[in-house]
Amino acid sequence: MTDSERVEGATRSFLDDHPEHEDTLETLLAHQKEHGSWEFDDAPIDSGAFGELVSRPFVEEADDDYRFADRHAVERALAGDDADAETTASTELDLDLDIAFPAPDRRALAGLLAVLAVVVAARSLFFGSVFRDGLIVSPANDPYFYRYWQSRLLAESSGAFDAGMTTTVGELTRIRPLTHALNWWFADLFGAPALVAAVTPIVASLLLALCLYGLTRRLTADRRIALAAVLLLALTPVHVVYTQLGFLEHRPYQYLWIGLQAYTLGWLAVDVLDRHSEGADDPGLAHAREPRSWAVAGLLAVAVAALAHTWGGSPLSFVPIAVYVGFRVVADHREGIDPLFANAPALAGIAVGSLLAFGIHRRCGWHEAIAATIPLGVAAGAVGVAVLAHLWLRADLPTAGLLGAEGVFAVVAAFLFRRLRPDDVARLQERSDAFFNRETATETASLFNPEQAFIFTPVGQIGLGFYLALPVLAVATYYVARNYEPGWLAAVCFAYFYLVIAAVQVRFAAQFGIFCALFGAVGLVYLLSAVDLARPVSPFDRERPAGPTLELPDTPTVGAYLAGAVVLVLLLNLIFVPSLLAQTRYSEEKIEAVQSIDDRSERLNQSYPNNFVLSEWGENRMYNYFVNGESSGYGYARNVYERFISDTNPDAYFNQFNNRVGYIALTDIDAPEQTVQSKLFEDFGAGNDSTAHYQLIYSGESVRAFAVVDGAVIQTQAEPGTNVTARTTVDAAGERLDYKRTATADDSGTARIRVAYPGEYDLGNTTVSVPASAVRRGATVSPGSNTDG
Repeated sequence: MTDSERVEGATRSFLDDHPEHEDTLETLLAHQKEHGSWEFDDAPIDSGAFGELVSRPFVEEADDDYRFADRHAVERALAGDDADAETTASTELDLDLDIAFPAPDRRALAGLLAVLAVVVAARSLFFGSVFRDGLIVSPANDPYFYRYWQSRLLAESSGAFDAGMTTTVGELTRIRPLTHALNWWFADLFGAPALVAAVTPIVASLLLALCLYGLTRRLTADRRIALAAVLLLALTPVHVVYTQLGFLEHRPYQYLWIGLQAYTLGWLAVDVLDRHSEGADDPGLAHAREPRSWAVAGLLAVAVAALAHTWGGSPLSFVPIAVYVGFRVVADHREGIDPLFANAPALAGIAVGSLLAFGIHRRCGWHEAIAATIPLGVAAGAVGVAVLAHLWLRADLPTAGLLGAEGVFAVVAAFLFRRLRPDDVARLQERSDAFFNRETATETASLFNPEQAFIFTPVGQIGLGFYLALPVLAVATYYVARNYEPGWLAAVCFAYFYLVIAAVQVRFAAQFGIFCALFGAVGLVYLLSAVDLARPVSPFDRERPAGPTLELPDTPTVGAYLAGAVVLVLLLNLIFVPSLLAQTRYSEEKIEAVQSIDDRSERLNQSYPNNFVLSEWGENRMYNYFVNGESSGYGYARNVYERFISDTNPDAYFNQFNNRVGYIALTDIDAPEQTVQSKLFEDFGAGNDSTAHYQLIYSGESVRAFAVVDGAVIQTQAEPGTNVTARTTVDAAGERLDYKRTATADDSGTARIRVAYPGEYDLGNTTVSVPASAVRRGATVSPGSNTDG
């Protein structure tokens, strides 16, 4: 039953007992609509009847006055029109499950659609940077790794329903198999790989937002908080960056599965709480007998299996589940609820999902062993502690002792795992070392970076919602420690876990941002209520009706204040979201550069690795994806690029490249004059110190691209030991270059001058024409010759 239904039912009950007060309710409704609340002097009844009225659950206190908790529900009760009620009428479907689906509240639906639109809009701010010039340009570098595998698997498959692809995915990808499989499958199904790469993160974010809305609504029974949670998530800077348009990666899927796990565990926990609150003799058994519990457990199984195969560090994702189950059975025991029955659907979901993950690993070769064995271990441990708590309850032993028994159980389980799976333990130690000691990317810094005075990084990554959430998280922790609130316990466990690992590596701040949005929403609505811009909030009291779903402000002035307050709280989010997104987009010049490189490569019919693009490693996958499709790694660029541009002799690298590099893409950076960076970017490889193997093919203000060429050899005769200079004027990529190269004649009087551009060269006393084919093939050209040798 929804809150509005409770208010309507309570109002009907009052009218059944006191039908003579129908006019009183109508009078007070009109007064509340105009003034927002009412008091004794506004009611045309005596004090005794007034006391009876305000004692009913459809009335709530508002400072020193009173108000109807849901004015629209009271109006419906007065109208007596059950059949046509728009916001809470239930449609009973003739199903064996006897499920009643409430018709949507139009205001609530409008509010939900509005915040979902913000989710899409925030992630599509740079729409024009993704869809441009006939290309779909993903932001950042890593999405091109996933687009590479999408293309690779499309080439391997015979269609979207090629069953053999499950094994192929395992054989080729190993790590993150489900992510690659879904990217391939959607692309094959819809026949638009690039478009799928663009919109998949947005779709995943919308589904996550619905999970967050459902979880928050389930925990707080307050749609205002649920809508606020989605709004905060929509504008969480770090989450927006990793789920923006075109950001095809494992993260959008990972966030979705985490959100689905939290939602299903929260739903199941609250169902037990509701049955306990309603006075069921055995809430756990009643919960276990509810068909909907098992349907939700099925969703949990999907989330568990999916998350296990979505990303490389998936074993880490099962820690909060293990922690939650451990504390949950203790809470059940303390409340006198059978932990085994109360958690049966959740345990089944975890177990089935883990078995499914393990089965896919064994049959199809998906992921490494720990991605399958850790979920199984967590499932076995969860069932084990539930059985232990069940026996502890049967034996009427104290709850404090159960905590100690769980500790012993955990130690024994860890010992057995170490003995039975030594290879998995070794692999976990490797991953742990990488987790704590990895320092190769900015995203591995801490969320509480001392260089940012500890407090500013959370604001830049999450927004002020971070500091709204922390006090609420602390209060929720205190509340679940003293009360039976299994739903909030799940949210608290997930929040603390991702906060802790984000403190180690900021790349997990987006996962914490999901739960930060939940707790931050409670803080936001509480803050608004504290300044009389919203009704009072009571997130831990699900029995108290929350009032109208989205009651409009009483006056335009109040509405303006409310909007201003929300914008003020979200101001830093509105600043950091576009600024962080801008850091990941590619400039127009970089796309023009990659198109110039690709045009030349296609014109010359080049193939990989002869058309490999050497660039700064953080952009290397993008360049190579569009030029040659080989964007699976950036190791070569990472090892070579910085050394190359810091050297002083670019031509010396030609032999080191050994046909491994076809193009160079440079960006404008400060560099000493004699370095390769300066010679190529500032001087275009021309002038008095012209290069022999680098041909300018694109020139922009901040980006320049060069083709690596063999260079033609001009062979001419001169006095032994004298210098011979070949000079020409080159028009390349919109630049007019004075290009000259000098060589010394050997003892036989032969001078060999290698040049990077075709054209007519002046040798002082003669000229020579160098064709483009000679430059490409490294052929020799002599004065007076019309052919290259």
